Amino acid sequence: MSNLTNEFKGKLKKYFHVKLGAFTYRHGWDKCKCPYCGRDGKFGINISRNRCNCFRCGEHPSPIQLVMYLESVDTYAEAIKILNQAKYDGYIFKEEKIELKSRKDLYLPEGFKLLTVGNSELAKSARNYVTKRGFNVKEVAMSGWGYGTQGKYFGYLIIPFHENGKLVYFNARLFIGNGPKYNNPDVSDTGLGKSFIIYNKDALYMYKTVYLCEGAINAQTMGEKGIASGGKAISRYQVNEIIKSPVERVIILFDPDAKDRAIDLAFKLINYKKVKVIFLPEGKDVNDIGKKKTMKFIYSQRYLDYQELLKLKLKYLQYGKEF
Repeated sequence: MSNLTNEFKGKLKKYFHVKLGAFTYRHGWDKCKCPYCGRDGKFGINISRNRCNCFRCGEHPSPIQLVMYLESVDTYAEAIKILNQAKYDGYIFKEEKIELKSRKDLYLPEGFKLLTVGNSELAKSARNYVTKRGFNVKEVAMSGWGYGTQGKYFGYLIIPFHENGKLVYFNARLFIGNGPKYNNPDVSDTGLGKSFIIYNKDALYMYKTVYLCEGAINAQTMGEKGIASGGKAISRYQVNEIIKSPVERVIILFDPDAKDRAIDLAFKLINYKKVKVIFLPEGKDVNDIGKKKTMKFIYSQRYLDYQELLKLKLKYLQYGKEF
């Protein structure tokens, strides 16, 4: 290995991080699940020393021999060719000190009322809308859901986003009258855009499994373990917040028109969390089909390893939204 360039050694390291979910340990060693016996965290890789070793089953190939084994090729030349031609979808987590001082204190809009408050036609319409979406009015009111009664939020369902009990954002969804479907706060109101917000973020620290949806209504449909990114695009900040949290399993439940986004997100998480990607029936989201049916889809799928995820992506590239 001494005659290999640092660039090639870097390719080897990234290959093992993506292929095996290896992570940097210490003293030049990376650790991962053993590809031979399957024991988690017992396999060490040290590229600089040209050594690999399982501390359970005793397998000890060189890094290049390990590539040959993983790729089912017979020669060093074939393994090196694979490494030189490979393009990785791996995501390397890097702690970022993102400046959050610009976050402003946010308040619910003037004229806000909880869903359980009021007997006006507007209040009844708000409660009817929530009921038709499959929610118990009293339960979501306990989560702070309400409605706007004046100004630009008149006729909007207001869904607060809290972190550690503090209001950090809210969704406003039209349920009566004319206006844009969504009327969410501007960056000038919050100091930060929605790319720095996760709906029900506290769930990442309370549960071992979370259900990651696009919108708050879908997340709420999944109950206390539902979280939302606020849209199809998920920011690096949001990904990093999920990775560094203690949550162990992430079930991705994006809308059917965002299959590519869901797969790309899974690639970013798979080295750090157990991941499922659930494809719902075309034209339906979590709230449309309800939690019970969504759970059936979840139970019918297994957690993916890197190779299975790669096959899923290739299948999407071949068939697009039709598969």
